[in-house]
Amino acid sequence: MLALQVAGGGDGRELTHDALRWSARLLVASSWISGALFGAYILLFFGGTALSGEAARWDESLEGLHDPERLWATLAIGLHFLTGGILLLLGPVQLINSVRRSRPLLHRWLGRLYVLSAGLAGVGGITFILANGTIGGTLMNGGFGLYGALMVLTAERTFTHARAGRREQHRAWAIRLFALTVGSWLYRMEYGLWFLTMGRAGHTSTFDGPFDAVMMFFFYLPNLAVTELFIRARRQGTPVARLSAAAVLLATSAFVVVATWAFTADYWGPGMVSGLTGSAG
Repeated sequence: MLALQVAGGGDGRELTHDALRWSARLLVASSWISGALFGAYILLFFGGTALSGEAARWDESLEGLHDPERLWATLAIGLHFLTGGILLLLGPVQLINSVRRSRPLLHRWLGRLYVLSAGLAGVGGITFILANGTIGGTLMNGGFGLYGALMVLTAERTFTHARAGRREQHRAWAIRLFALTVGSWLYRMEYGLWFLTMGRAGHTSTFDGPFDAVMMFFFYLPNLAVTELFIRARRQGTPVARLSAAAVLLATSAFVVVATWAFTADYWGPGMVSGLTGSAG
């Protein structure tokens, strides 16, 4: 549900260009704050518990993440978490035009770290699925496996176009990559919103309910669809298309703000404290 580029598109004289540009900036700001909080939670909870010898507590986040008898699976998901935290913290920086123009060397080196982290996150997730499977079984394996494969593909495309100097293609693929890298964050946000409004309807403890089945793909495929809408509206869209894209981005920003508040208070905040102090609960 995210499609970001802190835009310089248009000359600022047309209202629809301004609406699209400022709605994108608002979404960048809200998603960066939220993503940074989630990234800090990942690094502090999963990293903190691992360093204190309590990696078994990873199952507090999702059952089946830690299996002491399958070392490769545990290492793979640990790599996925580490690189995922880096992606959430770095992603918005790479989409800010002023940084790219005024600090091109910084943009290039952070970009290399970013695409490397994205590729490793995808490979780590796929390795975990192949070695251990997911709690939701075949459908979740397929949905999450496709997500990892798309992550690797978009990371490669982003890097290849940058190396070849194809700036527009590079930017488009970078936006697609960011839309995918926030998937793990959105997965939890969307579950949180569903539980808040619908309770546990459609969800089971083994993640094989009807809502679970939808979520195996919903946390990243709509992101890509909205991303394509934004890319096309920014490049050559009509005023109606630009206003429509701006409305979608504003609605997404509102969702991010509300969900972030709820998650930080009830889940991420206590998880960060727990990871630092080594206390469960």
